[in-house]
Amino acid sequence: MSDSVSHYPIPNSSPCGLSVPTQDLVNPVVVTLNPDTFSELVKRRNSDELWMVDFYAPWCGPCQALLPEWRRVARMLNGMVSVGTVDCQKHHSFCQGEGVRAYPEIRLYSHGSNRRDQYHSYNGWHRDAHSLRTWAMGFLPRASVDLSPEDFKNYVLGGAEHWVVDFYAPWCGPCQHFAPEFESLARMMKGTVRAGKVDCQAHYQTCHSAGVKAYPTVRFYPHLGTKRRDQGGEHINSRDAGVIADILRQRLQQLSPWLQDKSSKLKDEL
Repeated sequence: MSDSVSHYPIPNSSPCGLSVPTQDLVNPVVVTLNPDTFSELVKRRNSDELWMVDFYAPWCGPCQALLPEWRRVARMLNGMVSVGTVDCQKHHSFCQGEGVRAYPEIRLYSHGSNRRDQYHSYNGWHRDAHSLRTWAMGFLPRASVDLSPEDFKNYVLGGAEHWVVDFYAPWCGPCQHFAPEFESLARMMKGTVRAGKVDCQAHYQTCHSAGVKAYPTVRFYPHLGTKRRDQGGEHINSRDAGVIADILRQRLQQLSPWLQDKSSKLKDEL
């Protein structure tokens, strides 16, 4: 959705009149694009690369309001989606050529497209970092999997991999807010810990048997050799992907000597 804009003077402290945090000056996560770099990085992006671009004008009020949220979502998506900006006051002819008619214009250039100039426009009402991240991650292939009661029993409790599980309910607001965070976690832990989701509205008995009393609930189910795992798993009291990833890595480090010892004893028995 695009807003109508009006002209008014702004301070000269930054392109949009807002101070830029030191961390973004030292290690910027938003790429400032010009016509040449846009053509090189966005139009000629790799087939597995996604770009989200904000076409803005420095004098545009809604653009100023978006700026801190844009930096925030860039940090959230770092490593998953590349985030850039184009100053349409400075590059007016270029933006006109791209069909930009109002500001801010938020576009996502997805992967797997035969035409590199194809894009999806953001038409959401909210322009906060969480809403923008949820929208952008909808274009990424999922790293987590949905678990049926049989999947939970066979793979999580009885399988040979480590699992982290999100027990949720579709009607639960905090669950909806946590969903992109859990997907980020799934990507962080890919190849080390598998990530699964259990719909507790559809599979109430599975969640009840696991002792789930609130949503969302996050549990870790480590693979402990031949021992069948407890249905309750290990509760993780966080909804931050980075914090949960750190907890999982610490637990795996703690379990590593024990698992190695169990493996060597099993080989000796054989």
